[in-house]
Amino acid sequence: MNKIAKIMMGFTVLALLASGLPAQVFPEKLCCVAGEYKGSQIHSQLLNCPVPTSETFVMTIFQAKGCGADVWGKITDSSGNVFEFKGTLSRGLRGCCVFKASFGDPAHPGYQINLTGNFCLRLGKWQAHGTYTEINNSDPCKKSGTWEIKQI
Repeated sequence: MNKIAKIMMGFTVLALLASGLPAQVFPEKLCCVAGEYKGSQIHSQLLNCPVPTSETFVMTIFQAKGCGADVWGKITDSSGNVFEFKGTLSRGLRGCCVFKASFGDPAHPGYQINLTGNFCLRLGKWQAHGTYTEINNSDPCKKSGTWEIKQI
């Protein structure tokens, strides 16, 4: 490679670095979110339904080796019920990660909750928030809502 080609390649690399494109061009490690979290959820307000109240839970997240895309764990609600979930992470904006997971309830076949949200690092701890939908819930007032968690 001649001297002019090397200089042009150097300018190209500098231009990419200055433009912010490397985050899209070069692969980044996914968020390393494994750990313990405290959270809350609230159902969406629906017509002819009582005003929803916030419910708390604890979430334990495990993650594939090397902060891989596969995540799983358990959610323990305030009544002590434990639900096991499986999900995935993918790259999001500004160093955050998109989270998608689902779980069911063995006592209620066909019942499922789907979670979507974003994990972001704030002051050295992971936080996430998102939405959920419930499938085949016998309570018509509990179809969807929002959730948030903070690493403890």
